[in-house]
Amino acid sequence: MTDTFRTRIPTLSEAQLRQYLERPEGYKAEAVEAALAELRQRGHEISPDDLGRIRQSLQQRDAAQRALSHSRYGRLLGNSPAIRTARIRLVTAGILAAGLGSTAVLYAIAAPKALNPLGYEPEDTKRYLRDLELYGGKANILATEFRRWFDGLWHGRPLAFTVATLTILLALGFWFVSTHLAADPGPPLGEDGEGPVPTSQEPPLP
Repeated sequence: MTDTFRTRIPTLSEAQLRQYLERPEGYKAEAVEAALAELRQRGHEISPDDLGRIRQSLQQRDAAQRALSHSRYGRLLGNSPAIRTARIRLVTAGILAAGLGSTAVLYAIAAPKALNPLGYEPEDTKRYLRDLELYGGKANILATEFRRWFDGLWHGRPLAFTVATLTILLALGFWFVSTHLAADPGPPLGEDGEGPVPTSQEPPLP
């Protein structure tokens, strides 16, 4: 599906193909290249002036995208790759320190789970499980056990392990997203050949 425009280009009329050349900055470079190739295959020559104008339009678009990227991410992470990497590491370390520090405090102050005066949990008896299965089937048993497990994550010492897990996931998520955005000069490409394009994905025009 990523080459949708390649299968669509041959079906377009000459007027539609020339739209790619008249407004190249609105399409990714591969779509413009495909439109050029299709017009040449149909016997239409493209003048050097038109090729120069197309190339210049694409270069201007890329320059604007790079400027927008620096403006967007530079305010938060810095304008140079080294500064961005250092700040991403600093924020990630801060997330881990705050989360794991809270984990240690929660674990230290959490009281052990109080024992039931009966010496057992009624929910664990075979009769209780039989009644659950009778009224709701095995799905009812699984749902009840899941609910008990999930509720247990937010009390006592299990809460400390829950916070630790969420902290690690948050730190990894921040690291992945921020490094991706910091390295990305623009939004992703569209499958139909429209939308901004990073410079590294644009082949030179002939």
